[in-house]
Amino acid sequence: FLYYVMPFIDGETLRDKLTRETQLGVDDAVRIASDVASALHYAHTHGVIHRDIKPENILLHDGRPMVADFGIALAVSAAAGGRMTETGLSLGTPHYMSPEQATAEKEISARSDVYSLASVLYEMLAGEPPHGGGSAQQVIMKIITETPRPVSALRKSVPPNVTAAVGKALEKLPADRFESAKAFAEALANPAFRTTALGGAAAHAAGGMPTAHAGWRWAAVVLAVVATSVGSVAMWALARAGAEPRDVGLPPTAPIRMEDSYRNFAVAHDGSFIVYEAKVGESSQLWYRSLVGPEVRAIGGTEGAFGTPRIAPDDRRVAFASHGEIRIVSLGGGTVTTVAKAGDPHGGGWLEGGKLVFSDDDGRVVRWIDPETGPGRSVAVTYCILPQLIGGGDRVLCGGGAEKAATVRSLTSESQPKRFLRRAPGATNAGPPVLLGSDFRVVDGTYLVYMAIDGTIMGTRFENMDSLTVGKSVALVPMVRRSSYSGAGHYDITKAGALAYVPGINAEVGRLVRWSGDGRTVPLPVEEAVHLRFTPSPDGQRLATVVEGIQQEELRIYNLRTGTRETVDQGFYVGTVSWSPDGRQIAYRKQEYDHPEAEQLLLRRLDSPGKPRVLLSSKEVMGLQPSSYLAENFLLVGAGWHGTPPMVLDPTVTPPRVDSLPLFNYFVSISPDRKWIAYQNQGARGIVLQPFPSLDRRYQVDAKGGEPRWRSATELVFFSTSTAGSTSQRQSFSRVRIDGSSGTPVGKPEILFTDPRFADTPGWSHAITTGGDIIYLQTPAENLGYYVRVVPGWVQQMKRAVDAANR
Repeated sequence: FLYYVMPFIDGETLRDKLTRETQLGVDDAVRIASDVASALHYAHTHGVIHRDIKPENILLHDGRPMVADFGIALAVSAAAGGRMTETGLSLGTPHYMSPEQATAEKEISARSDVYSLASVLYEMLAGEPPHGGGSAQQVIMKIITETPRPVSALRKSVPPNVTAAVGKALEKLPADRFESAKAFAEALANPAFRTTALGGAAAHAAGGMPTAHAGWRWAAVVLAVVATSVGSVAMWALARAGAEPRDVGLPPTAPIRMEDSYRNFAVAHDGSFIVYEAKVGESSQLWYRSLVGPEVRAIGGTEGAFGTPRIAPDDRRVAFASHGEIRIVSLGGGTVTTVAKAGDPHGGGWLEGGKLVFSDDDGRVVRWIDPETGPGRSVAVTYCILPQLIGGGDRVLCGGGAEKAATVRSLTSESQPKRFLRRAPGATNAGPPVLLGSDFRVVDGTYLVYMAIDGTIMGTRFENMDSLTVGKSVALVPMVRRSSYSGAGHYDITKAGALAYVPGINAEVGRLVRWSGDGRTVPLPVEEAVHLRFTPSPDGQRLATVVEGIQQEELRIYNLRTGTRETVDQGFYVGTVSWSPDGRQIAYRKQEYDHPEAEQLLLRRLDSPGKPRVLLSSKEVMGLQPSSYLAENFLLVGAGWHGTPPMVLDPTVTPPRVDSLPLFNYFVSISPDRKWIAYQNQGARGIVLQPFPSLDRRYQVDAKGGEPRWRSATELVFFSTSTAGSTSQRQSFSRVRIDGSSGTPVGKPEILFTDPRFADTPGWSHAITTGGDIIYLQTPAENLGYYVRVVPGWVQQMKRAVDAANR
């Protein structure tokens, strides 16, 4: 029986220090990393590879680091008689694994420990590891396929030599890293150190990922793991297809711009190049990137282009939107022709006959344009953001924007109602009864490819085009970039059946953090995901959060002490959660799929497996959101988007007693002592305060703020507005103190803190704990794409996978 003995160390782990401070001083971080590198070098010269370098295994005694858990992997391997190496067993922690560990390579060298140590140093400097994700599979996928941003992009004070040393140590190929931990430490100490190795964005500019071919061999393994986690039967096809997927890099000075709601690139019909909207400085322009050679260049005359570029069937011209117009230009640049006016064009593209079709006016109309004769037919539709013509062009398939289900509209009769794509009777176990997703593409008239709301490319097929029924869906490609509002997927399919897409975590995927009164911002033990709404329990031990899952929104309860979670409900839409004072019940709004009449305000007991109680339903609850649950008989429900006024409910009686308030404003909240009510002006910014319940006075607290929350009976917290360039961003939290007796503000609002990574989520975008801490969502610091992945023969793989799932 093997056992392992370790000495007692009087101190703390580096993880404890990072949890407390998030980021360390540059000198302190480099010193710790250099000392650890020295210990690793000594171990490596004696034939010992650590295999699990992470902050938890670095112990700090009087500020000096000691590396713990040396030799565990070696001991396990020896006890197994070498079987560990033969089977490719992977030991390590996902965030700090080297690519060769993540894919269970048989031979792990000292350079693997160098990679892990660089990941730890990256976190000490940037406040987060090089790669994050909502699950171990997502983290591993990014370790294998994505190059992290230079650490100086997240923290400008990091010296160039440290940035270069970290970048070299994080190279994906072991041979491209430092040959030893000692060499890594020397580079950190050498102010003149620079590297000619391609790292970060520079690698993409050279025409591909540093390990495009070797990396795919690793990625195939991880894709199978991810596929298992989502119940897919399709991912194996990518590893067996024979055709090698490859990554095509883009210039670091002209990456794909992903800051709006469009699919900002298109692939040529013959698959030889892409055209994409590049972010160039503070502006945008269309760029050409060859997929078969090194050519990459700007397309003249397209300055200020935005949205989806549309390549003509002859692969010689491209249509684009700019300054309220649809314009066409040759791919070689030159004369630009304006062919129509357009307000907000989405989706669509060129038809075989040479006409353009797209949706406009926020999805209210489908327009046709003939480049030779100008605007033609226009058909009003209820709501169609990303149109796909079906049935010979007499119907349009829509999916995107606020509508998360696939719907079909008639283009011959405006009086016909929209119809939903529904699962065939034998396929209902594959998901909701209606097909949820966006950016639908019909392939060969039978197959349907689309974006799941979590960024996975899905596939299904039509069982009956007339009845609009589809079969089971399968997850095909995870982690594809997806625009948050429209749901446009950053992917395209060529005539030859290749798939081109932009991999990565979507902008709305983020981590929940807690800001405390002493100025610390600490991540919560909650996975990274698309967190739409979130509310802490009264005792601060749990967090209710609404998350976009692969098929529908999920209401989850996280235990903040253990990091565990449970899903308590799910549906097409799940609203903000409000906890009862004793923490045993939650109130929330829910809407089921395609039945608006099923919209309900529910009260669920968390200690009971029974169905939730319906407090309000149908038109009574249209758009209402629970905002304050201050007593068992006092539940404040905010104003609805159908003009429904705020209400105070007494849920202790059946039916609940309802008192409407004479207000028509958004984000209504009431002070803990129930003396004052605050809200945001309807249709505009501005925080207003009134005494409750008399409402006989009105105070303008702030002219530009939004979403007020009470931090205490005398302190109100809200967003303040700052401006970056031409885009208005709410990224600062401000507070104003309230005189408890008069209700008048005491002094001017003051900024508590500013975070440029703050995410403005749907509904309430922050929550206040009982102790006064502020919980909000942080998004990735950058929303750009630096490379495109191309998968030849993908359509055939998709068909085989969908057919297998629907036998």
